[in-house]
Amino acid sequence: MEASLMRIKSEPDLVAPGWTLYSVRPESVEFWQGDKQRRHTRLVYLSSPDGWTKQMLWP
Repeated sequence: MEASLMRIKSEPDLVAPGWTLYSVRPESVEFWQGDKQRRHTRLVYLSSPDGWTKQMLWP
């Protein structure tokens, strides 16, 4: 990463002026598992300092 930063500093035209970097840090992620009878299984994963925890939302 440091090499990339040094290259950008030495070649400022390397990156387009309107270019922007966004970073996403999810706090939760939800998954649905389909069922033919529409009794979908719903799971949520929650982020915490100790890692990810899984919870059942439905059924």
